[in-house]
Amino acid sequence: MNMSLKGKNVLVTGASMGIGKGLSECFARQGANLVLADLECRKGQLEAWAQELGHAYGIKAWTFHGDLTGPKGPEKLYEDVTEAVAEIHVLVNNAGVCWFGTFPEMPMERLDTMIMLNCLAYAKMSRLFLPAMIERNQGGILNVSSVSAFLPVPTLALYAATKAFTQSFTEAMRAELPKGSRVVISTLNPPFTRTRLIHDAGVPQDYIPMVMSFMGVKEVVTPGANAFVKGKGRFIPGLHNRIFYLGIIRLIPHRILIALSRILTLRLSSFIPATILGPVMKMRFRGKMGLQ
Repeated sequence: MNMSLKGKNVLVTGASMGIGKGLSECFARQGANLVLADLECRKGQLEAWAQELGHAYGIKAWTFHGDLTGPKGPEKLYEDVTEAVAEIHVLVNNAGVCWFGTFPEMPMERLDTMIMLNCLAYAKMSRLFLPAMIERNQGGILNVSSVSAFLPVPTLALYAATKAFTQSFTEAMRAELPKGSRVVISTLNPPFTRTRLIHDAGVPQDYIPMVMSFMGVKEVVTPGANAFVKGKGRFIPGLHNRIFYLGIIRLIPHRILIALSRILTLRLSSFIPATILGPVMKMRFRGKMGLQ
């Protein structure tokens, strides 16, 4: 299946920065009109980005602002969008939040926000927009998940759990589609990507999973958007990441995997002196995109 997005309306949440911003440009490049949503505090950046996309690609771009974790946040966004835009052909659930640290130390307010945004908002937005897609037998949902969806991740325990929810939820929705449906429901499963989300979560650069799979935004979104329009059910950017997360970890007995995860989720500074580690880290991250 090859989905044509030319002239179609694509809604992207968390669209003013990072992967959401990158995906919106990928879809604009394919001729899609963009419906961009983000927090009120990102209003200036979002409107500037919408204007830039409109000028660069000759497409329409609307902006909407609101908090998806607020009371009836997804419902409010749905009402605002459907009142202003005739149809939404593709929904990209991208807005999310992360936090680095051991779970007993996690702030309760961040716990609430993470579950409401990473899980409940994805579910509500999908429930609100999917029925019309099925009725038209056209369009799709792209849920931004993570490679952490495929295994427990100490020090990112709740974040990985929310992405496991997203993965299971998305695959089940895809399986429920009517036979022969032209609706595409997929996940994009990025590795650690140089974005504001990771920075704000406090993930250190020498965190071993980040060193193993670190990528820039363009390296994630370009093949990710292409995989979605081709109808793939899930996509992990980077061949080495696909081999590890969809191959190797499935062959490791669960007991050993849990023990291994304790080691692999430490920091390199736990093993390597700073005088050696500093230059190595500079080389590892040189040339990658800055915070988006």
